[in-house]
Amino acid sequence: MLQTARPRDPSRLLHLGARAWFLAAMLGQGAFIVFILWFFGGHLASGDLAGLNAKPHVTGYVPGDLAGNVQFVGHALAGALVTLSGAWQLVPALRRRWPRVHRWNGRVFLAIAVLATLSGFSLTWLRGSQLGIGSTLSISLNGLLILGFAWAAWHSARRRDFGAHRRHALRAWLLVNGVWFLRIGIMLAGLLLAPLGIKIDYTGAVFVGVSFASWLLPLAILELYLRAERAAPVARRAVGALLVAMAVLTLAGSAAAAAFMWWPYLRKQDAVQAISPTAPDASATRAAPRRSSHPRIRPLWPSRRAGP
Repeated sequence: MLQTARPRDPSRLLHLGARAWFLAAMLGQGAFIVFILWFFGGHLASGDLAGLNAKPHVTGYVPGDLAGNVQFVGHALAGALVTLSGAWQLVPALRRRWPRVHRWNGRVFLAIAVLATLSGFSLTWLRGSQLGIGSTLSISLNGLLILGFAWAAWHSARRRDFGAHRRHALRAWLLVNGVWFLRIGIMLAGLLLAPLGIKIDYTGAVFVGVSFASWLLPLAILELYLRAERAAPVARRAVGALLVAMAVLTLAGSAAAAAFMWWPYLRKQDAVQAISPTAPDASATRAAPRRSSHPRIRPLWPSRRAGP
């Protein structure tokens, strides 16, 4: 008896693309978490707070600015915690096996996201950690959307509207990871533009464009995915193929960020600590450069010292 071929499930490519992108994101975010904990944790453990300025920041460690320094370091460490917490929330097996942990971790994720966003507003608008009007506007809009979708995710969970909760929580998660998307976006732009001799700096149109795209593009792709779940087969296949392509780009951008933005500073930090394992003396700490209201602009690419 002849057997008719079973039609391929159009949702298969959609789900495959979603899993591929999520795996690529977890690898890239894992590298980001390792960098934050290694770099900031290492300097905190050794007492070398002035060493935090070995990596360019908009406004880094400033001697005498206790409140600003606490916010600066706390904001960075919160980024690692909220990234790790958010990743746990998205693994279906963990949600099914430990639903109570999922609920409490969700509360932790939303709380850290809100606190990190508020501290980001303070660092940007009160401490003056700004690169230009374009990127400042992008960061501020991103932060406002984080607060909005965090509230919507919590409110929909309280109402037990878990479909809406899932959608709002995914949006909040993507927006919280805007800082990570920005870094891989800058690296991808550098890979494309460096061969053409185009430099990327903090005030240029490319950086501002990538800054907005770092949260607008993930949101747009998420909306396509959510709609494709209920769309015609051709739409599901198209979005699935798009997610596979985004997975490849995410891996490439993450690898470039690890190689050019993160690893050089970790290697340099280890070398310095190997030569002088003791904490710097008070005079060295006092000699650390103070914040300038107009930070010096460094090209983002292709210098190995590039990156926010």
